Amino acid sequence: MSVSARDVASVAVGAALGKASAVAVRRVAPGSSTRLLALTLVPVALIYPAARRSAAGSGGAVLREAGGVLAMGAVVAAARRTTQPEVVTAAGWLAHAAFDAVHDAGPASRLPGWYPALCAGYDAGVAADLLARH
Repeated sequence: MSVSARDVASVAVGAALGKASAVAVRRVAPGSSTRLLALTLVPVALIYPAARRSAAGSGGAVLREAGGVLAMGAVVAAARRTTQPEVVTAAGWLAHAAFDAVHDAGPASRLPGWYPALCAGYDAGVAADLLARH
């Protein structure tokens, strides 16, 4: 797997956007920002299957995407029951970043080629903000 300059730029831009988004959520909803950032994991995970043209010819991508959505739902549930919701939520965002880094959506995806790197950076930026306030 080679990393292009476009991938590096996409990750950097995504990280800045993720950090800025987390800061904005904290300012708008200071008492519930961690809960909101946890709940956001499910729609973020739904982007890959929502962008799919069809399941035909996608190999295991559809199953990986469904597993990702279920995993993010489990993170949301775990974050509600823990005494360290920032850490659990950050772990969910980092898990999604790892998913972005290795998931091949295939030709049946409508997502542009730069999207996974941007999303991985975004996820890491949100996670970094959560961990910084823990």
